Parts: sequence; structure tokens; C-alpha cells
Amino acid sequence: PTQFRPLADDGTSMSKDRLFENRYYESLGQSQFVNVSDSAGIRYHGYSHSTLINDFNEDGWPDIYVANDFLSNDLLYINNQDGTFTNRARDMFKHFSLSSMGSDIADVNNDGSLSLYTTEMQPYYNKRKKLFQGPSNYQKEVFTKKFDYEKQYTRNTLQINQGINPETGLPVFGEIAMLADVKETDWSWAPLFADYDNDGFQDLFITNGFPKDVTDRDFGDFRSTAKQFVSKEKLIAAIPQIKIPNFMFRNRGNYKFEDTTEEWGVNFATYSNGAAYGDLDHDGDLDLVINNINANVILLENKTNELSKDEHFLRIKLKGTAKNSAGIGATIEIFADSLHQKKTLLTGRGYLSQPETTLHFGLGKRNSVDSLRIQWPDGKSQIINPTKVDTLLTISYNPEVSHDFITSNIEAAPLFEKAAETYNLNHLSQDYDFIDFNFQSTLPHKLSQYGPALSVGDINNDGLDDMFVGASRGFKEKWFIQRKDQTFVQQEVAYKNSPELNEEDAGTLLFDVDNDGDLDLYIARGCAQYPSGNVLYLDVLMINDGNGNFTHSKNGLPDLRTNSSTVKAADFDRDGDLDLFVGSRVMPFSYPKPDRSYILRNDSRKGSPKFVDITKEMNPELEYPGLISDALWTDFNGDFWPDLILAGEWMPLRFFKNEAGKLIEVTESTGIENHLGWWNSLAAADIDNDGDIDYIAGNVGENINFKGTSEEPVRIYAKDLDNNGSIDPLISFYLRDSLGTRREYLYHPWQDVTKQYVGIRKRFNSFGEFGESTLPEMFPDGLLDDATKLSLNYMKTSWIENVGGGKFTVHPLPIAAQIAPVYGILPKDINADGNIDILLIGNDFGMEVQQGPADAMNGVVLENEGGGKFLTVPLNDSHFFVPGDGKSLVNLSVSDTKSLIVASQNNDSLKIFERTHKNPVKSIPVKNNEVKSEITYSKVEKQLQEFYWGNTFQSQSSRTIEVPLQAQEIRFFDNFGKETRMMKVLD
Repeated sequence: PTQFRPLADDGTSMSKDRLFENRYYESLGQSQFVNVSDSAGIRYHGYSHSTLINDFNEDGWPDIYVANDFLSNDLLYINNQDGTFTNRARDMFKHFSLSSMGSDIADVNNDGSLSLYTTEMQPYYNKRKKLFQGPSNYQKEVFTKKFDYEKQYTRNTLQINQGINPETGLPVFGEIAMLADVKETDWSWAPLFADYDNDGFQDLFITNGFPKDVTDRDFGDFRSTAKQFVSKEKLIAAIPQIKIPNFMFRNRGNYKFEDTTEEWGVNFATYSNGAAYGDLDHDGDLDLVINNINANVILLENKTNELSKDEHFLRIKLKGTAKNSAGIGATIEIFADSLHQKKTLLTGRGYLSQPETTLHFGLGKRNSVDSLRIQWPDGKSQIINPTKVDTLLTISYNPEVSHDFITSNIEAAPLFEKAAETYNLNHLSQDYDFIDFNFQSTLPHKLSQYGPALSVGDINNDGLDDMFVGASRGFKEKWFIQRKDQTFVQQEVAYKNSPELNEEDAGTLLFDVDNDGDLDLYIARGCAQYPSGNVLYLDVLMINDGNGNFTHSKNGLPDLRTNSSTVKAADFDRDGDLDLFVGSRVMPFSYPKPDRSYILRNDSRKGSPKFVDITKEMNPELEYPGLISDALWTDFNGDFWPDLILAGEWMPLRFFKNEAGKLIEVTESTGIENHLGWWNSLAAADIDNDGDIDYIAGNVGENINFKGTSEEPVRIYAKDLDNNGSIDPLISFYLRDSLGTRREYLYHPWQDVTKQYVGIRKRFNSFGEFGESTLPEMFPDGLLDDATKLSLNYMKTSWIENVGGGKFTVHPLPIAAQIAPVYGILPKDINADGNIDILLIGNDFGMEVQQGPADAMNGVVLENEGGGKFLTVPLNDSHFFVPGDGKSLVNLSVSDTKSLIVASQNNDSLKIFERTHKNPVKSIPVKNNEVKSEITYSKVEKQLQEFYWGNTFQSQSSRTIEVPLQAQEIRFFDNFGKETRMMKVLD
């Protein structure tokens, strides 16, 4: 839509929802339904298709979810427990389906939390997709915000409950239909979660189809010209049909679903709408009843129990109170060995339908149930210990213990608590909304909103950590100066030359340029908003007078007018001063062409800072190494010469070995050279406590619109196709054709491609022709033969195990790390057990608008159980909550036993966290010449740690090391391998 009207939320809309209260009138001797919509707060406009009555916030009171079609917002009316409701959808969900149809809820991952699914209309094979898709329209995003609508996108959505938001007390959800492979099932209606194969996981059945496809863009073009000459009857008769099979997905666990439509025998074409399930033949599996347009009802018998006798089940029928005999609204949790399932008995699910009121639990191969717990609608509960499975269990209302409501076990003291107010670290980052897609319409994401950067260091030599926050276009930078009482004083500064402050800070770094004993400041400038070579891209070097006052060194740097993305320091030639790598992500307006990167040798003398560009003599490959997002100086081979690892888009992690001051690329011998990712960030730690440095690499994740694998990579082809002086990027991916064969197609809608390369208009006469053509068929004349061609075949955020001898092994991190792009990474022993845990932040709110923002991440804590095996700490237990466009993540020391964690969010506030646990640690400042330490825990267990001048995405943490008090000793080393000191931890 390009035309918006103000949101109607005052009850004046004719298409508002209505709530009727059942009131008993003694004078009449009967009940009547009374419209109480306005007084109850049910006032919003909407075109509703389905409603779910469920206790979404688990306070014991039923809430109302309304799925609305087209632009009208989906609504979540939270019950205020006083007869009124408040729409809190925005506080719990970040985006929605645009044309929401049916809806359902289920515990899809057996974690005791209910997830929400809504259907939409996105086709699943290429021709239908291209006939359906409209042009990418960023202006819609602008108007959505201006007129206070929710973000909505044309695909199914699966909202997983990630726990309680510690700031609002409401559940917070992340949307993962793309990761789960259930995002597109065409013009869909009824979604029904149920365990159709009795394996213990909730599968998903979806009805779809529509007799008249009014969204067909070829028909739209035909109608616009033919309507003057053809009758309405003939126009209606010409509308294409969508008669396609319904969908069935098997739940494989871990939020992944598998399309079993054909395997399970539901692959026949219909126009299906409503559907319901029930065990109609009493054989212990769920059968389906499907309503169809212009056809008979279909009854599908489930043969699971005939084909697999090893899969068990338990069916539960409730007998409630006199006023609610079926127990509608009751919740049942069952516990069987390691299996934990939760179901709620609802009055309506899917699309205008009601499944059976018996609750069906598949148990897989478990032949017993330990216990089950029932929460009745009145808040009372009872516990049952059944002895049989493969049976129908009838339970009558007989509460034993009164509870407010059933909920997960929440630890009294979470790992973290927010601390911005305590330490005066409040800061709101603001970013100019530059529309990158106006210059290259086929970009996969914006390239202009990656800040703010964070750098930590003691700038006034008082022994206390201070912090620098970079600024975007049009805004000033800020210092946070620490005082002895552990609070911070804020100082706004402008290290920019243009009067309008148009420069944008990318990477920032505090380090001693000229060995005068204080920390100077490097600001790498980049934002891809100005033409290449613009003076606004000039990096700046700010020299410290020793007291935290900075002046611009006009001659300290070469004339670097590159679109910089990162800056990291190390003494790579071991001459006693810190040299630099300055990375660049992209040539402005020329994606995916990289801009210039630099190796800068430090030739400074005291009082005379000077850096020299030696990139070409160091290694010419480092001049244009790729679309660099992050870099890390690290000794990956243990010889005390700092090596260099680079992360970027459409490339492997690139490894450069330092051979006595020369950087030699060894990527091809690492064993991971074929993992081509959209690598965003790097961090390092001895993950497995084996005495060498391993790595954590933030990737794009699996929750995006296209999936790249080694067999079916995502590709980008880039060339000036129309000879107009600008690069035309075209992204391809593998998708089904109308017969189900996966082939390489262009990702973009027809209108986006023609906007980028108008010559494509000569090749096709319709959307349908465009959608039928594979990429090779689109360019049979060899037009793309000399194009730049890059691939994406690995998308998972991973830890990289150093196995010695220059070899590495990639280990994907848990699924919580794959639901959005990862940027900030902080390795940190959170629970002081001697194992390095991992904190992650991410999301990318600048993704192309067909997909919309990658926003499912709310902050992730991964607890290292030893040997690199990670357990995801639930939000309820961590309270590490970073829901925005997370970018930088740093450690900020405030005492010798305490540090803070600081997370930046683009166009949002800093998040500050303090650990709540009392596990004792000792924080030790690191000297400038120290590069490593070895922590001894026992005779056989030792942990290596490196110290960095800049680590992870646009971040620089405190140069301190936190050591658990159960450690025995710690030894420090300089860059020649010489031990500088040894400390007993308890001394």
C-alpha cells in the first residue's frame, strides 16, 4: 500500500471487533449477550479472519488475539482483570503477517511455552511467487511508522515465546517462520498444530487455495486495459484459479519443520478453507476433516497407528464445572521422561473451525507418563500420576492445590540486571534514515546503519575505565568518564569537520599511538551514503594530551577516503608500537564491489604521530580483501606473531599468517575455506580449555528469506548491465518450479529488476514469463559471463575450533544463535566456573523490504558446559534483554571485582547489564605490552586468553581479565613470548 489513513482505535470504525458479555437477567429468567466493546476497550479497526482466546501472559486470565487482513494491525487484547482489555501486541511482537488469515498456538519445541502461528498468502514456487509479488516499497515502511501501524509482511509468521520481558513483565516473541521453513504456503487459511505422527512433537497442517486469484499481476494488467471492452462477467471468468494441495509439515524438533505433504498423502489439489482434527475412529491417532469450496468435505484417515506400533500416545478428556463442562480454557502439562508438553483447550482454532475437545499427546517411544498437571480456568490446579498410555484418560474437576497460574520455574535471581540508571550510562543513539535502495534497488540489505561503535579505555590516566560512543550522521559523539564512585559523567563532543556533522563513525579505537603513556583515538568513517572518495569519509586521528583532551592530528594519517567499517590494532612487526588494519565493507553505491582496506604501519615518534600505508608490500590481497565487516588480530598458530583474520560478506573467513612481519594468506589450508558466509563479527577465546585460541564468528543466521547451502548456494551476479556507469547486483537462489524441481531463479520481483536493469523488459512480456525463467534462461546470450559472481553457502553463527597445525573445525552454535544476524559477541565466564561462555546480540533492521527486518533476537546467553558444548540460558533466567538492532558489545570494568556489559543498538538506547551472582572473580588490568595470559586451574587444565586492541563488531572492551577465584595462578606474556609477571589468584 502507498496510501495510508490514520489508525482507527477509538471505536468509530464500522469494521471494529465486538465483544459481547453473557449476562443473566433474573427478571427475564434467561441470559442475553450485551455489546460491551467500547467499555471493555475493544475499539480497534480491522478486517478479522480468526481469533484465539488464550492466556498469553500467563496471569490466569484469558486474552484475545485477533488476526486481521491487509493493513489493519493484528491485535492482542490483554485482559486487565477488571472487565477491560488493552492492546499490547506491539509490546510482545515485533512484526506480523500482512494479510493474516488463520491462526493457531502450540508448544512447538516442548519447552512449556506456547508459540503463535498465522497464515498469509506468499506462494511457494517461483512462477506463482513472481505473479504475486509487488515491487519493494521502502516508502511503505516510512508510512507504517508515521501512521502508527505495525510492521507487516507477506508471509506466514511463527512467533516463538522467548520468555518474560524483564522491562514490561509481558512475554516477548521472536518470529522464525523462515528458519522453520513454514513461511510460504500460498493463499492459506487454517493452520492446525497437532501431533499427527505421535512422535512427541506438534506437526502443522495448513489448508489453502482460492477459486479466483485477484492478486495475479498478469490478470491485473489485463483487467486495467480490458475492463473498457469486456463485461464484468467475462472479466471474472478470466481470473486465474489457485487450486493447489494443502500442506503438511512434520515437526523435526529444534524449531525445524519438514514438508511431508506428499509423503503423508495430502498432495491433492483443492480449494480448502476450514479444517478440524479428531480421533474419529478411536485408534489413537488424529484424523482430519477439511471443508472445500465447490467440492465435498474431505475426511482423511490417519494410518499412523497401523504403520508404527512403537509410537505411544495419551488422550485426555476433561470434565469441568457446571458452567464450563468441557473445561474450555484449561491448560495441561505432561512430563514423560525428558519430554515436557503443554496444551491449552481452546474454543476455536485455525480458520472458523473447532477441533475435538479431547487433548491428544503424542509420546514417541515413551511408554509411561511420570505426571501431568492441570490448570483449570478458575486458577486452581491438580496433579495426576497416570499409570497407562495408549488410552483415553477422563479427568474430572477436583483441584488439590490452588495456584495463581502454571508457569515455568523462574530463578529468584537472574544472571543480570539492568544498570544504566545506577551508573548514569543512559544514552540514545539516533540514526539518519538513509534509503540505500533508492540507489541500488536489488540490495539484500541496507549498508548505512551499523552504529554506534563503542570503545573502552582509561583516557585520563586515573586508573578507571571510560567509554567512547560513536555518532551517526548529524549527531555528536559522547564520552562517559568514570568517577571513583563508579558512576559516569557524560561529555558530548564533536570530532567532525563538517558544520552539519555529516560524517558517520564506523569503527573506533583507543590506543597509544605515540607511546607517550595515554590512549589516543582513531575514528574510522563510513556509512555508504556519499559518493566514493568524498571528504566525509576521511578517517581521523585524535591525540590525547594525557588528561582526556583530544586534538585532531592533521598529518598523522594518509588521505584515507574509504568507506571504512572497522579498525583494529596490533604490533604486527614487533617494533614496540601498535600498527593498524582498517577495513572497508563496500564501495558506495556499487554493491558488492569492495572499497579499499589498509595496513597502516606506525612510524610515530613521541609528539609526532605518523602512519604509513604499506598494504601492497605487506600483501596486495589486503587492498581489496572483500566486503569486510570485522577483523581480528590474533595469534592463531601460537608463535607470538599477531596474525589477522577477516570477516565479510560472500566470502570465507580469511586467515593471514604473520611470518616475521609479513602477512601470508593461508585460508586455503585451514579446512574451512569453503564456508562462504555473510560473516559479520569475530571474537576469540579458548572455548575448550585446551591451551589454544578458538574463535566465534557471527553470521547472518538461518532466519532469512533465502537459504544457501553447498549444493544450492545463494549467488550474487554484479555488473554494469546497461552501461550507465552503475553496478547492477542480481541475487539468485534455489526455489521450486511448478513441478516441484528446485532450480536457480532470481530472488527479486519483476519491478525491482526492471528498475535496476531496464533491459530486462525486452526479454519478457509478462510476470508469468519472468517467473517461469531460470537464471540461465534469462541471460542466454552470456551477458552475465563476465559478471562478478559471489556465493553464500553457510549461514550459521559458529564457534571455530582450533585443532592445531593451522587447521580449524566449524561448530554451529545452538538454534538461539541462528534466528537473526549476529553482530556483537562477548566471550565471558559469566558464572565463574572456568569455562568461557558467550553473549550475543544482533538483528538487522535494514534488510530488504520483501523480507523486512531480521528482528527475532532478544539477546542470547550461551553457557559453556565444557568442551565447547553450549546450553542456551532462557531469558527468564538471564534477563540479558537486547531486543533492538544490536551492534556493539563490550565489557566495562568498574572495580577489581565487578564489570558491566554494554550493548549498543542502532537508533535506540544503550543497554547496560550488571551480574547479580556472587561467584567471586578477580579483575586484573592488563599492561599495554601484554598480549596473552595462561590461567592454571589444575595440573591438567589450563586456559589461554589473548588481549586485544579492538574485538568483535565495532567494539573495544576493557583491557582487563576476570579470573575466577578457584583458579590457582595466572601468567602474563609479551609479544615475544616472554613472561612479564606471575600472580597467585588469591594473593
